[in-house]
Amino acid sequence: MTKEIKVIMSRNTRINTLIISAVITAIIVSGCWNPFSPDTGEPAPVQYWNPVDSAYKVLENLQYAYISRDIGHYLACFRDDFEFHLLEVDWADYTGNGVIDEYWGLDLEEDFHISMFNSSNVTSIDLTLSGTSQYPWTGDPTGLSLQLDRTFDLKVYTIDGGFRASGTALFICREDTSSGEWYIWKWWDISDT
Repeated sequence: MTKEIKVIMSRNTRINTLIISAVITAIIVSGCWNPFSPDTGEPAPVQYWNPVDSAYKVLENLQYAYISRDIGHYLACFRDDFEFHLLEVDWADYTGNGVIDEYWGLDLEEDFHISMFNSSNVTSIDLTLSGTSQYPWTGDPTGLSLQLDRTFDLKVYTIDGGFRASGTALFICREDTSSGEWYIWKWWDISDT
């Protein structure tokens, strides 16, 4: 071999040795106990707002319930007369009564989410709601309802991949005057299609 080839091979051997040493060091260090970042085991359970004494808190509970796939806490976010208003492209006969539905109520909301939360095909769900606006909703002559505009990013991870939906939602929240608790009364998907 020529002297140049030996120098190049020697340089490549040193580079490979450095790379292998760095990888081994990273593996060893990652297995060490770090007193500044101890392993706490399972993540802490979600801390739902209780009481739900503000409109924004009910939306945070909704977000927590999605992530935890907790149907009980999810349903606790809604009034009994809840309405989910659909985009026009999604209008269909969801109730099977021969009438095209522009929105559905709490019963179908419950059915859809039980199916999603309990599906063995769904591995995890991530929902992010962004925004802080909150103002009286003009559609309620009593003045008791607040409108909260939020952008959302929903990711449902499944065994086969998953899906993502993002856009804008309008939540109308109303306080129960007897309990002081806030609930979602109406929810509009106002995303661009």
